[in-house]
Formats: sequence, structure tokens, C-alpha cells
Amino acid sequence: MKNTFKTLFLLVTSFFIISCNNEDPTPDSFEENINQERFKGLEIGNSDFILPQSNVDIHIEFDYLGTSKVTKIYFDVEDYNTSKANKGEVIWGLKNHVVPVKNYENQLNPHIHYHLYFDEENKQNPSFKAATGVYNFKITVEHEDGTKSIITKKLSILQKFKDLEIGENNTVNFGEDEIHTEFEYISEPNTVTEIKYELWFKEWRTDQKVAIGKWNSVVTILPKNLYEGVKNPHIHYHYDLLPESSKQEYWLNIYVQEKGEKESVKLSVLFEIK
Repeated sequence: MKNTFKTLFLLVTSFFIISCNNEDPTPDSFEENINQERFKGLEIGNSDFILPQSNVDIHIEFDYLGTSKVTKIYFDVEDYNTSKANKGEVIWGLKNHVVPVKNYENQLNPHIHYHLYFDEENKQNPSFKAATGVYNFKITVEHEDGTKSIITKKLSILQKFKDLEIGENNTVNFGEDEIHTEFEYISEPNTVTEIKYELWFKEWRTDQKVAIGKWNSVVTILPKNLYEGVKNPHIHYHYDLLPESSKQEYWLNIYVQEKGEKESVKLSVLFEIK
């Protein structure tokens, strides 16, 4: 009887320990946040951490307040909530992607502005797209004194621009004075309040505020009758190029502001005049 009671006691104790362990699962070690207050003005895609799937890269920007000089900055990405990858897509992940040291070397409080390409081997024409969904995006900053800071944010990759056309396969013939742009913007349930184009180029003119060969830009707000108060507007707009635009690569940033959202959604598209 004594042995039977002892065996029963051990079984009950083991069951209690297993039950407690099941109720207290190990937390996800990927989602780390250490000294996250040192990251100021963080943008991953934008400050709402939203990125259109059509982008070839991710805009990342922040000010960092260090305790000693920064020695290393790197990114890690894992899937958080992605249901599936369609044809030509992958469920994206990244491990220990180091930002070049020149961006922060010997700096205590660096300003970081970096563009992370999805496909480093085919930057402008990636061989895949990241599947839509939510990803954990982790930034780690290491210091000269051996300490580090970590911040993890949820990045939403969404299909916001459908059937995008810029020029003819992202090219324009030299001498043409406009470029064809067309897309459907997915805003539902919101309506659209503003669409803005920002054209970036290396300056070729002599009478400008920036020197020849330096980056310059012009901004154009599209006519409101194309989109104002509309859900999922279809945009077809012929954008006027600068007079005598030179043969080079240009970046066209498309900003769409949705009603009720604090920041616009940004898409960056590369095209070439040749």
C-alpha cells in the first residue's frame, strides 16, 4: 500500500509539472526589444511600417542615440503571419544582413538611411517578390563597449498597386516629353485624398541649386478628379518629363494618401530614358 501511494504521488506530481509547462510556453526569442527608446523616427517602408509589394527594396531610416560608438548594424527578418506564396513569390526571410560600416563608422549618434533590396543579385529586376503578409523586422545595433540595442517591428507587405505600368516596360525613348503611368490602387475600405509623384534624377542642367551630377527632384500632385473620394481608384496619367531630359535612370516615387491614415503609402519605381 505504501509503494502504491508513493507511485500515485509521483504520477500526480509529474502531471502537475507537465501541465504548468504547457500553460507557460517559451516566448518567441526572435521578437527582441532592448533599449528600443534609442531608435528615433523609425521608418521601415514608412513610419506605419507598410510596404507595397511592388517595391524592389525597403526604405529604412532612423536616428540612433548611442552610449558608445556604433560598431555594427544588422537586420533579421522572419515570417510572422503570411498565409501562402503565389507563383513568383517567396515567404521572405533574412539573417544577419549587415549595413555597410561607412554609414555609421566612429559615430555615437548616426543617422541611418538605407535601402535593403529583396534580391541583392538582381536589385532592379528581382527574380521574386515577397509574399504579402506580416513579417517581424528586427534591427540590432552593437556598440564599442560591448552593449547593444534591438528593436523589432511588424512590417506589413501589401498588394497596394495592381497592374502597374510605367512607360513601356519601364523605359522611355530619348526626346519624348511625357511618360505613361497607369495602375489600380487598392485603398478599400478607405478613400484616397492625394496622389503625388516625386521624380529623382542626377542633375544635368547648369542653372540649378544643385551641382551637375548630384541628385535633384521635382514634385507633382496629380489632379484630384482622378481619385478624390474614390475607393480603389484606377489611375491613368501621362506625366510631363522635364524639358530635354537626359539619358539616365530615374526614380519615380508615388505617394498615395488614404483618408484617416497618418502617412502616405510610397512606391518607388526605376525607369530609364534611353
